[in-house]
Amino acid sequence: MKRISATPVILVGGKGERLGKDKVFLSLENKLVIQRTYSILETVFGRAPLFIGREVLPLPYKTIPDVVKGIGPKGGLLTAFLNTDTEFVFVTACDMPFINRDLLTYMHSSLEEKSEIFIPLMKNGFIEPLFAFYKRSLLQELKKEIKYGDYKMRSLLKGKRVRYLTEKEIEQFDRELVTFFNINTKTDLEKALETAKDEKD
Repeated sequence: MKRISATPVILVGGKGERLGKDKVFLSLENKLVIQRTYSILETVFGRAPLFIGREVLPLPYKTIPDVVKGIGPKGGLLTAFLNTDTEFVFVTACDMPFINRDLLTYMHSSLEEKSEIFIPLMKNGFIEPLFAFYKRSLLQELKKEIKYGDYKMRSLLKGKRVRYLTEKEIEQFDRELVTFFNINTKTDLEKALETAKDEKD
């Protein structure tokens, strides 16, 4: 079955204040996290990912500044829709070092035209809006929510045709759910370094 066309997007707008360093420069096993993420997304989607959230990057990648600055991932999603022409965009963050390529391939293959959002949902009710597909038909609602100061990604799910990727599906490829681990603090970074070392060993 032919996969639905989607543009992969990596959000790089976060400043990493809690971490104490710019997340763009996060490195594990001598490789930048964003380079690993870029490579995986390019392989799965067959097109170069867009970096969104900065004027420039200290790397040879195309980057696009947010059209509405300072409002977090919702601003990144708006910018993604305004700078792509595919029916869907896939949005992820620059601080997720253990994205599972097979899981993402499965998710892309399972994407359906009728869905407006395709997003992971855990048994405890946790959703991961920064590892999800969003359909272009959301654009007007997204603009409306931003206009009225609602910057929460979860709000976008209300009344929409949402397909949830279940924890059972995820565990087929990523039993420990490490795909959704992100680095926000120095403690997170230490844990990521230890995990990366264990995987190498």
